[in-house]
Amino acid sequence: VWPKSINPGSHLHHHLHRAAVDAMLPSLVIVRSLLVTSFACAVAPPPTAEHAATARWMVRTMEWGYLSTTSSRNQASTVGDAFGNPYSFADAANGVPYFYASDMDASMVDLFTAAHPSPRASFALSEAALSLSNGSAAMPACQIGVGTFGDPENPPCARLVLSGTVVKLTGTPEEAIGKQALFERHPSFQHLPKDHHFYVAKLDVDGVWLIDMYGGAAIIPPKEYFASNVSTVHPRSIHAEPLSTHQTGAMSPAASSLAGPPWFWKKAATARWMAKSLSWGVLSTTSTRSQGTVVGAPFGNPYSFADASHGVPYFFASLLDASMIDLFTGKHASRRATFALSEAALPHSMAQSSCRIGTYLGDPENPPCARLVLSGTVVNLNGTQEEEVGKAALFERHPSFKNYPASHDFFVAKLDVDAVWLIDIYGGAADIPPKDYFAADLFSEQALMV
Repeated sequence: VWPKSINPGSHLHHHLHRAAVDAMLPSLVIVRSLLVTSFACAVAPPPTAEHAATARWMVRTMEWGYLSTTSSRNQASTVGDAFGNPYSFADAANGVPYFYASDMDASMVDLFTAAHPSPRASFALSEAALSLSNGSAAMPACQIGVGTFGDPENPPCARLVLSGTVVKLTGTPEEAIGKQALFERHPSFQHLPKDHHFYVAKLDVDGVWLIDMYGGAAIIPPKEYFASNVSTVHPRSIHAEPLSTHQTGAMSPAASSLAGPPWFWKKAATARWMAKSLSWGVLSTTSTRSQGTVVGAPFGNPYSFADASHGVPYFFASLLDASMIDLFTGKHASRRATFALSEAALPHSMAQSSCRIGTYLGDPENPPCARLVLSGTVVNLNGTQEEEVGKAALFERHPSFKNYPASHDFFVAKLDVDAVWLIDIYGGAADIPPKDYFAADLFSEQALMV
């Protein structure tokens, strides 16, 4: 585990508040405790040792994540792959993620209406999705360029994966509870078209996996997760003015180097623009593990990445990581995966109005708030010529990767893309041939909307 000065089994690790731990780490120049005084009505993340409270805080504070299902489709996907899809959600101060969904959606097809549906799913959240109006990350640990380790992949930038079974709540007493929570947190849902037959669904949680500090994942018993008291956390309270001028201007170089998104009819260019502009997404694999998940179930994990201006997602990974175990070293490991991106993950100041909650249809689940899913096979590039290409791109976009501990044997991997699924406007998903995706002229003035 890294850095070695923090022993995950020590008294220090289990009893210091996150702010105290962060103050010890050179990666963070602003401690988490500042959040209490910088956000009106906000509550800082719980102490590091309180894993259940941290998980509940994330579910109560955040507004969207990535729902991973087992694909039942062969259009822009492969049957049997874990398929990640950005999804808005809300809880009702009870820790249950509620969704407002339609059977027209790919994830709901996988879960309910396919010839061989599977109701198992995971729902992944990352603190990297929380950003301030000045474009910086709300959590300093997530901020690229801050200190030694600042990055969405930095362990103190908390990531949570809830696993379970998705259940439709139509006609149940819980339906009204979920709907009220969803409409309060996502007011645009009230305006969604009636002919799409939206309904309330929930994830019936039976596994909780959390990384919020160095030392590996915490496996939280669901009983402890639901028993945690976060009644004082106010939903969406993280949205506020900047913490400090010290946090401004540290967004990803990729996010600040390009013009706005292409026109919506330029599907391949839009997909390539997202791969170039964004710095993190969710890698979905088929689990080989039984800790906080179920063997054979889809497992989404927030992951930093970079491309090298040609559309290939590169990762800097270790075989200690859960996703890499699923792909390479676990029993019955499968190298098939998907990598999902959402335009909602852009810094707050760069996000399109279509992604912003509060406008008429604005929401991360609004179709013009683009979401992209790349499918393929993950390849370890160790010892190949492409390894240096990927490493250069990764180190440029994520400078903290240069400081990762050699003892963890990090390596460069890539997703060898064979399917591209995109929603960036009303009318359903586009199935983009990989040949068109890789051939797109990202920097053409005709392709970009300026």
